[in-house]
Amino acid sequence: MFTEVELLDQENIVEAILFMMGDSIGLDTIAVALNTDKDTAKAACERLVEKYENEYKDRGMKVIRINNKYQMVSNNKYFTNLVAVASRPKKPVLTDAILETLSIIAYKQPITKPEIENIRGVKSDFACNKLLEYGLIEEQGRLDAPGRPIILGTTEEFLLRFGIETTADLPILDADRIAEIENEVEKELSESLGEPVFIERSVSKENEPAVEDSSNVESDTSISENDISNGESETSSDKNDISNSENVKSSEESDGSNPEINTSNVESLTESEVKENNSGEQQ
Repeated sequence: MFTEVELLDQENIVEAILFMMGDSIGLDTIAVALNTDKDTAKAACERLVEKYENEYKDRGMKVIRINNKYQMVSNNKYFTNLVAVASRPKKPVLTDAILETLSIIAYKQPITKPEIENIRGVKSDFACNKLLEYGLIEEQGRLDAPGRPIILGTTEEFLLRFGIETTADLPILDADRIAEIENEVEKELSESLGEPVFIERSVSKENEPAVEDSSNVESDTSISENDISNGESETSSDKNDISNSENVKSSEESDGSNPEINTSNVESLTESEVKENNSGEQQ
C-alpha cells in the first residue's frame, strides 16, 4: 500500500508529464515514468482527473480522458481570454457534405472511400481530403481486396473536438427520429424524381404469421382434402348402388316379360284343343 504522500507524489508526476507532453499519453508511458504497473498508473490518473473535475474545476487547465489515454488541455471556460492574446487558430470549415462524410466514417469505421460513396451516392474525394487535412480522420491501412482501397477512421482530434471520450459515446438516434429522417428522404426523392419513392423498412417479427398457425392451416387443408376424397368415394358407392338397382330392375322386367309370353302360348294351345274337340264332336 502507498502512503498519502506517495499517492500525491504520483499525481504530481502525472500532472507534470501531461503538461510537458501536451498530447494524449497512454498508460504504458505513464507507468514507465512512475516506475509502477499500469493499474497503479491508471489509479493515479483517475485521481488527478477527479481533482480537476471537482477541486480544480475553476483552474485554467484540466485533465481529460480520451480514447483510453489522458491529456491536459486548457479550460474552455477561458477561451475568449486566450484568443485575445494568442493567434486565433484557423477554424475548419465543415460544410454539410463534409459533416455528412464525417458522420458516415464515425459510425461505420473502419470504412473505405468507395463504401462512403456508395452510401452517399456521390463522389467524396473533396470531403475526405478536407477531413484528412483537418486531422479529423486518418488512414488506418488498406483493405485486402482488389485495388487495396485505403481504410479510413476517426482520430483523437475528432474526439477532442466533439468532446467525447471514445466513439462508443457517439449519440444514437431513437426510432422516432429515424422514421422522421426516412420520411424526409422519401419526400425529397419523390419530388426530385417526380414519382413516389418508398424506402424499404424492416418488417417487425410481431407481424409475421406464426409457424404453428401455418401448420394448422396445412392440416386443415389436408382434412378438407380427405373429406372431399371420402365424399367422392361415397358418391361412387351411391352410383354403384344405383347401377345395381337398375340391373335388378332390368332383370325383373325381363322376368316379367316371360310370363306374358307363356300366357299367350297357353291361350294358343287352348284354342287348338277347342278346335280339336269341336271337330271330334262333328264326326
